[in-house]
Amino acid sequence: MGRLLGRVLVAACTVVVAGLTYVGSASATVPATGRFTFTDSFIDQGVSGICGFPVLSTGTDTGSFQVFFDRSGTPVLLRLEIQSRASFSANGITIPTASAGMMTMNLINGAGTDTGLDIRVTIPGVGNLYLDRGHLIFDSSGNLTFEAGPHPSLHGDIDGLCAALTP
Repeated sequence: MGRLLGRVLVAACTVVVAGLTYVGSASATVPATGRFTFTDSFIDQGVSGICGFPVLSTGTDTGSFQVFFDRSGTPVLLRLEIQSRASFSANGITIPTASAGMMTMNLINGAGTDTGLDIRVTIPGVGNLYLDRGHLIFDSSGNLTFEAGPHPSLHGDIDGLCAALTP
């Protein structure tokens, strides 16, 4: 659940860096591109609240970005391709996760999309606990306006994860 927040933070940082890089550019319509790595570790409040005990989320996102500009040089669209390796840990138990997807954000109004494998939670030696995947569209206020595919993390349907993290 907290991985999406991490992605949004990466997006915001990426826009700032790309915007600073392109200030004064002779050709403002050429997209800014680059690669990034983002590592974080935090108590995931959403998962912890559902499970009833603190759950640590640790992971590294890597990927690439494109920032598109209008003719005046204003950033108007951000596209991120992200791969993540992470884990949830609690009670001495660690459950690995992975994700890969594409995020697009309209930098003028804040609307965006998230497409791909948002999170795969795997129990070592057993297999996939759940897959959160598909396509999501958010309006300019961050409200979900379209959903395709199963998204158990988004809807708090993670009882199996809580059980797997319980000794």
